[in-house]
Amino acid sequence: MYRNARKLSLSVCIWAGISCFLLLPTLTFWGISFDESAYEQVSNPLTYRIGYIFLALVFTTPFIIFWITFFRSLIIQRISDIFTADADGFVPVSDLAKEMGMSEASLIKKTDKAIRKGYLVNCNYSVSQRAFLLSDKIGQNYENGGGIPENKPFVGVNCPSCAASLKIRANTVGICPFCGNQLIAHYSPNQTK
Repeated sequence: MYRNARKLSLSVCIWAGISCFLLLPTLTFWGISFDESAYEQVSNPLTYRIGYIFLALVFTTPFIIFWITFFRSLIIQRISDIFTADADGFVPVSDLAKEMGMSEASLIKKTDKAIRKGYLVNCNYSVSQRAFLLSDKIGQNYENGGGIPENKPFVGVNCPSCAASLKIRANTVGICPFCGNQLIAHYSPNQTK
């Protein structure tokens, strides 16, 4: 599994709860902003109207964040499904971008952010190979080499920042899914997989 379902669900639920809690004040501020009768006894109605519109926008922000988080979770679910269906643990960015209907740059940016925030786990992005490497497919025997790039094994590394134990394809760069620190996996032939 590549999607951290608990973390994603918690994030969506928190923003849904905040949005529900702020629903009444948000509607009230938007209503006052456009109600002409609310400004009849005020000496400077434009200032008050701008103030209420500003408050309405501030209270609307959690709703926007909720929908962004919700749609992000759908994208992460789709990426996770594609990673799960992959047989060899090597997913080129071009193939994933084509499957997702996104540009490669946009896909890399969104996926890298999801990995750094811990929403996607057991995967790393290799800049040099322009591919996602799936660490849980280690040790499986694949027919015809399985498409593993240069048959580089995964090596165990400990994050120098948070001490998380991770597996990364040898001689590649990855991102720690827990703290976002950049990791480099060095490999020597006498090291075990």
